[in-house]
Amino acid sequence: MLNNKISKAVRLAIAFSAVSTAAFSASSMAAEKEKVERIEVTGSRIKQVDMETSSPVTVITAADLQLSGEASVADVLNNTSVNSFGSWRGMSGYGNGAAATSNINMRGLGAEYTLVLLDGRRMPGTSSSSGAAADTSRIPMAIVERIEILREGASAVYGSDAVAGVINIITKKDFNGLSFSYDTELPSAEGGDTNRFNVSTGYSGEKGNITLTYEYYDAESVYDRDIWKLNDETYADYSSFSSVPNGNGASGWVTSPTMCAESNNTVDGGTRCLYNYGAVTKLFGDTTQNSMLSNFNYEFTDNLKFRGRASASLSETDSRYAGTPVSTNQPTMLADNPLNPVGEDLTLYMRSANIGERDTRTEINSIDFLGGLVGFVDVANGIDWEFNVQHSRSTTNSFNTNLINDDVVQKLIDSGEYDIFNTSGMSFANWDSSMKDLYGQAAHTGVYQARFTSTQFDTVASTLLFDNGDVSIAGVVGAEFEQVEFEQMSDPQSASGRVSGGSGGDDVNAERDRTSVYSELQVNLPYNVDIKAAVRYDKYEQEGDVGSQFVSGTFDNVAPQIGVAWRPSDALLVRASWGESFRAPNMGEMFSSQALSFEKAYDTIWCDTQGNAGSDAIYCNPNASQQHKTWFGGNPDLEPEEGESFTTGFVWNVTDDLSVELSYYNIKLENRIAAVSVERLLKDEQDNGSNPAVVRDPNTGRIDVMYSFDQNMASLETSGFDFKTAYMFESSIGNFALKGELSYVSDFEEVTEEGADAFDYAGLQEYPELRGNVTFDWTNDAFGAAWTTYYIGDQDSGNEEYGVTYLADIPSYIKHNIQVSYNHEWNGKFVLGVNNVFDKEAPQLNDGTRGYRDASTSLYDVLGRAVFLKVEQNF
Repeated sequence: MLNNKISKAVRLAIAFSAVSTAAFSASSMAAEKEKVERIEVTGSRIKQVDMETSSPVTVITAADLQLSGEASVADVLNNTSVNSFGSWRGMSGYGNGAAATSNINMRGLGAEYTLVLLDGRRMPGTSSSSGAAADTSRIPMAIVERIEILREGASAVYGSDAVAGVINIITKKDFNGLSFSYDTELPSAEGGDTNRFNVSTGYSGEKGNITLTYEYYDAESVYDRDIWKLNDETYADYSSFSSVPNGNGASGWVTSPTMCAESNNTVDGGTRCLYNYGAVTKLFGDTTQNSMLSNFNYEFTDNLKFRGRASASLSETDSRYAGTPVSTNQPTMLADNPLNPVGEDLTLYMRSANIGERDTRTEINSIDFLGGLVGFVDVANGIDWEFNVQHSRSTTNSFNTNLINDDVVQKLIDSGEYDIFNTSGMSFANWDSSMKDLYGQAAHTGVYQARFTSTQFDTVASTLLFDNGDVSIAGVVGAEFEQVEFEQMSDPQSASGRVSGGSGGDDVNAERDRTSVYSELQVNLPYNVDIKAAVRYDKYEQEGDVGSQFVSGTFDNVAPQIGVAWRPSDALLVRASWGESFRAPNMGEMFSSQALSFEKAYDTIWCDTQGNAGSDAIYCNPNASQQHKTWFGGNPDLEPEEGESFTTGFVWNVTDDLSVELSYYNIKLENRIAAVSVERLLKDEQDNGSNPAVVRDPNTGRIDVMYSFDQNMASLETSGFDFKTAYMFESSIGNFALKGELSYVSDFEEVTEEGADAFDYAGLQEYPELRGNVTFDWTNDAFGAAWTTYYIGDQDSGNEEYGVTYLADIPSYIKHNIQVSYNHEWNGKFVLGVNNVFDKEAPQLNDGTRGYRDASTSLYDVLGRAVFLKVEQNF
């Protein structure tokens, strides 16, 4: 009888809408004088007492974070099973600040399809994503109370970007005293050492509390040469763009073998001098980050409270890429140049390594302020309300040294003063000095700056609408207004397309107003059936500079969602949820000016149709694919992407100590934004005889440049299963706990362009069907131990599907982390552990027959075994 009363009370508490954190006494439990505390669960605006609703949510507690052994929130999220195909981790060689950021990529759809919240509110986006994706590496581990992962689309509740799901990071708000912690991690790979220091303090009084957390984090760089193994026979990080110039003309290649033998990081490639760029490139840069966060609240009266939050993050990342290949506008040496060694026109393959590598300093500063009033009005069944103001700003400044002005290089070569092929027989020192002088005159420092600013006002009210003892209805209504400004720009020279070695040209100057209104109902019916229904309306009004003029536009969207949960018994919950999702095009996709990239593609017309494959085996290598200069740009006529999300499954508490969950998901996306691929541009040229977007050199007939712009033209459908289980066992030697999760991707079918056939990536290389992890931990008084295993399933090479022959089959990958802990009597703790205990190597992507062998840093641990130590002291 008591169980039935408690079950009824829980359902009433779910129905009873509230925004405040006060506990209330359910009427059906009054006799037992029990109280239940309502919390806001990710996926609903209505507070409730049960974490399990019609929406599937994975909860990662602060204890889980510690047991993972990982160094950052970004690493923890990257290891979750719903992060199906891995997530971006900042690496050298990427512009727009991307080398200094990390993100989360639920279901493999892309980081811009996962909404990241901090305490239920949107985190500022990164400049590299035009504000569309949050940087999960900016969140200090010490402030996290728990992380809730909503594993379904939720645009009806949260708006745009919540297509694949929602990550809600809940911070600690109640803390008394003072706490210090320090941890360090030392991987077996050269470099990669991390150190983190944290101090937290808090005070609670009768009227309110305040907490303050500061964290310092430092990570050393890791070089390519220490990961991809220079002495391995399959190592192939070599380039024809060399510090010892190579020339290509009608008679073939020309270079200076003597200079090649004496130069650093060069090898004799037979017909040319190859540069070993992997010997000097940082895979991961040096990073230093300072983060601060404060939560505070004050109770004016029993029915009125002020709450606030302030945070700041300041980071610096020093990344390094090899000396600049002069490739944006390749220089030439005419046949009549007095220093031309063969007397015929040459295309030059040059690299400015003589003056040093490309070093980039990226500074990212983010601030976030929130202030709000939370209240209660005692009318009818009572109305809970709140009003908030939030201001966020993120700025990125990036300085990229030793870029090269192509026009200056060409001018100096045409002058006949620089003997780049050493036809005069200079000593190496004199020749090298001459090359340094040439590149020094052409050297350029690229500057990239971006600012993303958001100011939001929102209000929400909720109440119990109806309750007759058998049926209850709770409701919430809310409204939001947000103003967003986004600017990014490169220095004029980099943006002009006349500079090699950096990124530039994708300048954005845009602003956007968003107006949103939403409503949600929670209906509790007899027989333990609960129904949740939500609808949201969003209107976007934006304006941006596209170079020649300012353009503006408006679009809106209505997103509904409905979910059903049924408890046939106290131990079993059966649920299903359906909803529509959408993603608004970000301001970069809409308003960015043209940006230059170098895309790989096989030139079928020149090589095969015109029969030139034999005359240039490098350009026409079907396995290596030549890089082609390609300009990309935004499109102000883009429309929102649309989608549907469906989930169903059950949660079963088999016993008091054992629970299991099985869920099925299906996500469909239409009207996806994508740029026309270079392969499609070339196919259209072949089918139609010409394509204005493909421009060929009038002398050689080879591709000179291609143009591609964003369009609404793609679609995707993916489905699969999530399995979770947890088991606890108490014994005379301590308490044992087992927690595991496994995700299976049954299909991942994408149509990249209108009219193309669907392509199923599931199970192919870098698209594993299976991903999971298991944690087994033991505690006994002051002692503890944990063993965590991470699993990534095997993958087919995809050679047949991709039409290539060089990719490798990927075996399954298993990594183990272990740790032991001790809580000493002076209110402190020690944790010692080893990540990747058996030093499992990340699998390589190809069979060693072509020019790369890197593992996926998004999916795998490439740093090897790492020892870590954590020390915590509380006062």
